[in-house]
Amino acid sequence: MRRLIPILFICFCLAIPSVSTGAQKVHKYTFNITIGKWKILPDVAVKSLMINNQIPGPKIEVTEGDIVEVKVINNTPLPHTIHWHGLELANNQDGVPYVTQDPIKKGESFTYRFVAYPAGTRFWHCHWSTLLHISGGMYGPLIIHPKDSSKDLNKKYNVSQDRTFVIDSIDPEWQEKMLTMMEKMHAMEEKADAKMKMHKMSGERLFSSPEEFVNAVEKEGYKSPYLEPLPKPTYKYHLINGHPYPLTPSIKTKVGETVRLRLINAGNIPHYLHFHGMQFLVVAVDGNTLVNPIELNTVPIFPGQTKDLTLQPKIPGWWAVHDHAEWGSTNNGHFPGGTMFLIGVADKKGKIADYTPKITLTQ
Repeated sequence: MRRLIPILFICFCLAIPSVSTGAQKVHKYTFNITIGKWKILPDVAVKSLMINNQIPGPKIEVTEGDIVEVKVINNTPLPHTIHWHGLELANNQDGVPYVTQDPIKKGESFTYRFVAYPAGTRFWHCHWSTLLHISGGMYGPLIIHPKDSSKDLNKKYNVSQDRTFVIDSIDPEWQEKMLTMMEKMHAMEEKADAKMKMHKMSGERLFSSPEEFVNAVEKEGYKSPYLEPLPKPTYKYHLINGHPYPLTPSIKTKVGETVRLRLINAGNIPHYLHFHGMQFLVVAVDGNTLVNPIELNTVPIFPGQTKDLTLQPKIPGWWAVHDHAEWGSTNNGHFPGGTMFLIGVADKKGKIADYTPKITLTQ
């Protein structure tokens, strides 16, 4: 379900169908970056950065060895780059501003092209002003299936459902303030003379080496931007696939079936998800298959990390999953909320439970 109040304009470009070039399949995508209001709850809309008007952004799902081509079009006043988290690829495609490329500025575009490698659950995100831009919504899943079928975990565990949950934590007020401030700052830079953009005495400036930076401070009187502190976020809402509980996705399965759950923490704080009524196996971490899977019922998922779980519940019923660092299970301090979701397990007759879950907004 889309919950979006557009501010700029609606972009229609989504994934373009794959085409083959020789032995390698090419998957083409267009990412249109805009700023708008994303409705995380019926009465909570957050100023956000979006790709193709959605949070998370488009899911890229390919096979190891395929070519991925992504044209990124910047329709915002802010600079951006896209980093392909956990991939081994050509350095000039890694998407780190002023390390592998110049940032993509307002009205500009840049096309990334790389071979999908290695296989596993990975993700992509903006790497400019990362704290703000990831919180702002610039991230999405990147699933690379193994080319070698003997390494396919779905086949190994006889998986009936393969689900991806992307976690993020946000502070709406901080996000609104920072995005508005950055918009105004870049608008002022556009109007300013080129020499004023990189003023020698204060503000933003590029240096060719640490020594040049030290010399500018000690001999030229340059004052670096971080002498003026910026506000820090206090994370108030915790999202799964763009929404907090009670709008988080649920899972329905039945006794004897195996579900693969790919967890991606695209946010800036850790979460500790506890699964009621069942154990599970951690079969991969950071997209890399574990030689010895770990059986748990509470899994920590840290910022930038991915974990793949296989669930095979044995007992019918509705089972809660929630962050046991309970702050992560709240909406603006109210429990229940945040990264909670439900797993419904049916018996052989298709019945889940006598009790039907209800929604409460505060306890």
